[in-house]
Amino acid sequence: MENYVFFLHTHLWLAILFLLIYTAKSMLFLLGKKDAFLSFKKKTLLLETLLSLGFLVMGFWMLTFRIKSGSYEHWMDPKISLALIAIPLGIIGFKKENKTLVALSLIFFYVALAIGLKHYH
Repeated sequence: MENYVFFLHTHLWLAILFLLIYTAKSMLFLLGKKDAFLSFKKKTLLLETLLSLGFLVMGFWMLTFRIKSGSYEHWMDPKISLALIAIPLGIIGFKKENKTLVALSLIFFYVALAIGLKHYH
């Protein structure tokens, strides 16, 4: 259980740090500040990738732990679904320069975070 708490806290902080960078990048994109967006993206790509990979790995470990221990709760279904949907929406949105998909991705990440924080313990 001690490992679970460590993973939970680490998952939360990695997700928040990722979301701060993702929000800044998304806002630059949505506001049409292409040069600033491209510069910011270039400077933060590695960090954003490591943070997202980190919170996904931690989340997968916690999900596996909860399933194996019989402590899985169904409030996690929409949280996990929204986060997993937000990832390809963002990738496609940025690649195709589609502001609607980027905005949806950002909203989905924030709703997933809100669901997680509501049940954070």
